[in-house]
Amino acid sequence: MMSEHVHGVATRGRRGRPPQLSRGQIVDAAVALVHADPRAPLTLRRVSDAVNAAPGALYRYFPERDDLLRAVADEVARGLASKATVLEGPTWQVRLRAWMVFGMESLLCYPQLLPFIAATRDSAWLPSFILLTEVLEPLALDDEEQARAIALIGTTVVGQAALASRRAPAGELRTVMGDALSQADDQDRRRVGPVLDNLPRALDRLFDVVVDSTIATIEALADDS
Repeated sequence: MMSEHVHGVATRGRRGRPPQLSRGQIVDAAVALVHADPRAPLTLRRVSDAVNAAPGALYRYFPERDDLLRAVADEVARGLASKATVLEGPTWQVRLRAWMVFGMESLLCYPQLLPFIAATRDSAWLPSFILLTEVLEPLALDDEEQARAIALIGTTVVGQAALASRRAPAGELRTVMGDALSQADDQDRRRVGPVLDNLPRALDRLFDVVVDSTIATIEALADDS
């Protein structure tokens, strides 16, 4: 929901009077900052500079930095319901995969927001909930089964994004574990070594496997209904 009025906020209003900030303007500016540099800490100072206001002006809406991060995280979560990413596929499986991959890729752009997205108490996930009910409609699941399927989909995407954002690079993990394995006995090295060699590729493909498993679980729900 990037508003065109975010930039140049200080030029608004009557001459000689301080600009009138809104909560939406502040959130839009913060979303723009975190999108431009996802790993740079999002501080009230940086956001206040972006809207040409004193930091104290932001405290009216966001008394703590975490309050701002929650609002930005909710705005990012709302964006995951972009219908253009899923509704063009020929089957519900294709459409669901598209949304899950889109969600994973989108969330990985905002590592500092993931704890707040996972713990939101806002209605930010409602657009995605509505979209997923549309994607799953061909299955004719009952209300309980549909709720279970959507809960599985959402927690899977957010959980995998949170894990991937904190996991050590696959090559580095392989090296560390390989060094430790070199101290093991010959039988363990022979058994585990080839498996460990495949760890980087396995981690690279992990989300594809998780998506396949999620779709299979939902197909089983449909078969049982």
